[in-house]
Amino acid sequence: MNVDALKPFLGKVVTLHMTDGEVAKVRVQWVDDEYGDIVADVLTTTHSEHYRDGQAAYTFLATEILSVIPSE
Repeated sequence: MNVDALKPFLGKVVTLHMTDGEVAKVRVQWVDDEYGDIVADVLTTTHSEHYRDGQAAYTFLATEILSVIPSE
């Protein structure tokens, strides 16, 4: 996926399907053109081992995101 395709999801809760099989429900806080990623709060994930408790936000490379599904 590219960064421009992620911009409409800024401030929204979405489900990300990642290239490594992770499925994460996140709140998108920032879309960064320079680094080609997003910064998001992780709400739920299938790979909890990737995250530390108490961490405020995480980055996700746009190229590692297969699909984005908006939450209802």
